Amino acid sequence: MEIERLKVGPLQTNCYVLVEDGKCIVIDAGGDHEKIIALLERRGITPQVILATHGHFDHILSVTAIKSRFGAPFLISKKDMEIVSGFEQFVEKYIGFDPGPAPIPDDYIEDGTTFRLGNNSIEVVETPGHTPGSCSFIVEDKIFTGDFIFKGTIGRTDFGGSYKDMAASIEWAKRLNRDLNVFPGHGDPTTIEDEKRSNPFFRGNIPAEK
Repeated sequence: MEIERLKVGPLQTNCYVLVEDGKCIVIDAGGDHEKIIALLERRGITPQVILATHGHFDHILSVTAIKSRFGAPFLISKKDMEIVSGFEQFVEKYIGFDPGPAPIPDDYIEDGTTFRLGNNSIEVVETPGHTPGSCSFIVEDKIFTGDFIFKGTIGRTDFGGSYKDMAASIEWAKRLNRDLNVFPGHGDPTTIEDEKRSNPFFRGNIPAEK
């Protein structure tokens, strides 16, 4: 399986395209839809599904355009639909343009949902905290964490999230009995073991719930 990473949109979100056998899965189509579509067309690959780790606008800005071009279904956690419903208002407030209506999910994902891409199985794990419906995707020795885990830090919780949920998700990550390569929603890759050693939030420095 190949991984293509594109930095897209006004917040330089990491959009990942997982590729195998002429098929692909798009994770976090967060803007610059022309760039994402150009990559897919240049490689001659067709999205099987568009997944969102969570509902913040910078992770779903390109969903409607990619759905329109390829007919791929869009999936997200139902727990983030309240956040998705504020899509237009958030973009207008923070970025300053009208993005049009929020993308409409074709189905919902939850803990334990799986997808096939060639010989690979992609598993959904609920990792709330950044948002109520934040999910991570595990495939082989890789985990796509959205804005849950970053290199050296974690996602903020003041845009619809929860410190309590974030602490529980971090405890889940700390209990993993194998190392995973972390592909975050922003910034550079890392590993679970590196974060266990060096990330202060993995050493219990989670603020109390406000």
